[in-house]
Amino acid sequence: MNTAQHPVHGKTAIVTGAAIGLGQAYARALAQHGANLALCDVREEVLELVPELEALGVRVLAWVGDVADQGLARRVTEGAATQLGSIDILVNNAGVWRESTAEDGLDKSLTDYELVINSNLKGHFLFGRAVIPAMISAGRGGEIINIATDHMVTCGTPWQVCPKLDTCPWAEAPRPTGGGDTMDLYDAAKWGLNGLLYGWAKACAPHGIRVNQICMGATDTHMLRAFYDFDPPPEEVATWTQPAEHAQVLIDLLAEGPTGRNAQNMNFCLGRPVKLEPPLPHYYVYPQQIKVEPARG
Repeated sequence: MNTAQHPVHGKTAIVTGAAIGLGQAYARALAQHGANLALCDVREEVLELVPELEALGVRVLAWVGDVADQGLARRVTEGAATQLGSIDILVNNAGVWRESTAEDGLDKSLTDYELVINSNLKGHFLFGRAVIPAMISAGRGGEIINIATDHMVTCGTPWQVCPKLDTCPWAEAPRPTGGGDTMDLYDAAKWGLNGLLYGWAKACAPHGIRVNQICMGATDTHMLRAFYDFDPPPEEVATWTQPAEHAQVLIDLLAEGPTGRNAQNMNFCLGRPVKLEPPLPHYYVYPQQIKVEPARG
């Protein structure tokens, strides 16, 4: 597809956590397909993306701040609407990982809770709550994509509806969920995104807005390398997927437009191809609840 003909061309996308890794890959792919961008990150490197992406012929704004700060959510949303003219796409990507276990003391646990839950769940919630009313008011429809994890899904949704690919190590039995006993807070935050996914999809469908989640497996990012103290075993790295691959999945998902899938967890764990597979049957919502109505605009 010619990028000038892609459905995102000329639209405005908010990408959180855009400075490095997946967020940066999403921002680049959107800009390459003609989307204007409103970016944010706690890292100041997000500001360096502005001239690089503007060179692709799109308009780009950037803010430095914490997604758990409601003030940032307001500034980014209002800035995108007033300076870029619309808000059509939200990519809720920002997140962190920190080791946490049930055996941790209360002081450490509370510190970890504030960091992990705020970034991985509250940030998604705040940006969604800021963006959705603006999308509804504009009447143009929209797209919301939360970036989740393969820890919380069994091949995208319950194993009963999984296509069970031959390449998948768990084709013969359900894939275990959860990231292990050192990720209780991380997994709690990501599991919480399902509440937002299904609630938002049902509420937003009458307004032409789709809501989906990309559930990331092991991907070569700063976060994953931090898990290995930035010295991962080469044999592990060889199994990791690349941010650019997932950015293409995002672009393909957006190309579906309002008649595409809704309220779906798309899983990219080990053994699954990094490409947009056919949507799976719904298990947690009735299809009629999430049928997207045509936008007014």
